[in-house]
Amino acid sequence: MITQVENPVLEIHDLTVSYDQTPVLWNVDFSLPAGKLIGILGPNGAGKSTLIKAIMGLISPTSGYVKIFDKPLNDVRARISYVPQRESVDWNFPASVLDVVLMGTYGKLGLFKRPGKKEKDLALECLEQVGMSGFVKRQISELSGGQQQRVFIARALAQQADLYLMDEPFAGVDMATETAIFQLLRDMAASGKTVLVVHHDIHSAMNFFDWVIMLNLHLVASGPKELVMTEDLLRKTYGGKLNLLTKVTDLISKKEFNPLKS
Repeated sequence: MITQVENPVLEIHDLTVSYDQTPVLWNVDFSLPAGKLIGILGPNGAGKSTLIKAIMGLISPTSGYVKIFDKPLNDVRARISYVPQRESVDWNFPASVLDVVLMGTYGKLGLFKRPGKKEKDLALECLEQVGMSGFVKRQISELSGGQQQRVFIARALAQQADLYLMDEPFAGVDMATETAIFQLLRDMAASGKTVLVVHHDIHSAMNFFDWVIMLNLHLVASGPKELVMTEDLLRKTYGGKLNLLTKVTDLISKKEFNPLKS
């Protein structure tokens, strides 16, 4: 079940991503509306993080394309913020909490300008939003996993983007932190921002997301939460991955499916 969207913020068409001829995403096709809190759900290995990285241009698709605000990524990069998985970051680099959040302001400053009072005030405001005002001078390496995640979200807020892509932002955080951050993301969506989140918890997804993408190598569903989070679609999403992966890999090896064809 795929809900079509007029004037989409994000449009993905026939996106296929392969590693060593093994498809990680296959023929993914959907569009997303503005001003929504959107969850990407699926089992481990379903291609959720790969989808985010393909949208951000961090990996090249085998076929298909991504359009953001009806333009190629490079034309609108300043309007997009990306929060990677916490495990992918080297947390030992020598930077204070404030320094990390100030990094979010660099994109709008230009190449040779340094953050000033305006940027510092913005960074402090973002830290207050995520409940980290008391850690401004603390080294990022000294924080707990949940605290580091809050700081990274504050850095994303400081970018003042229109589209936010977050890869497992709730990994390693406690329930109180998850609830607080979800409320912040809902407020962002209510103010017109679009927030796309890779998530693993079906229960909290039911409570917080407006729109859900169900992914398991291919797209199972994309649409309003109440339409796509059904027993049937959940079963299709969380079961049968191995069979589908084997089927697609076999097709590629037999050259019956050529992902380079447009």
